[in-house]
Amino acid sequence: MLSSWLPRPLLRLLNTLLLSNMAIFKKKTAVPVEADVKTEAPKEVKKTAPKAKKEEKRDVLKAQGGAVSALAARTLLAPLVTEKTAHLADAGVYAFRVPLNANRVAVRAAFKELYKVAPANVNIMRVHGKESKSGRFASRASDWKKAMITLPAGSRVDIFAL
Repeated sequence: MLSSWLPRPLLRLLNTLLLSNMAIFKKKTAVPVEADVKTEAPKEVKKTAPKAKKEEKRDVLKAQGGAVSALAARTLLAPLVTEKTAHLADAGVYAFRVPLNANRVAVRAAFKELYKVAPANVNIMRVHGKESKSGRFASRASDWKKAMITLPAGSRVDIFAL
């Protein structure tokens, strides 16, 4: 950049001249001689067939002895492990964390697909996130949903098997 004591129009003109002549300072590359140039066969590009739309929609995860749809894997996020749910599991009621947009029908289908047992009853409840304070700053955890899945009498499932 040129010094600022020059008038502005003159500065602009000098800057454009300098920038246009910067090519004279670049390193010149030698033109290769034809004898030195190696001719290579063009590389073959493998074309992959595009996935079918149905395959894109249905991501398939491998699980015990078969395939599980991605919808089922996304519906039951994780089992809830608390003292209360451990006592309820003895009575045949299992608790899972589910997405906020999940409903009873989706949870029932996902559980049936994952564990190969049709639930007798599905209850869903929304849990409000806890509010906490740290000094003068207040924060709030996100809301979430849990599903309480009751199995028919005599049925047991190992929810950690997957």
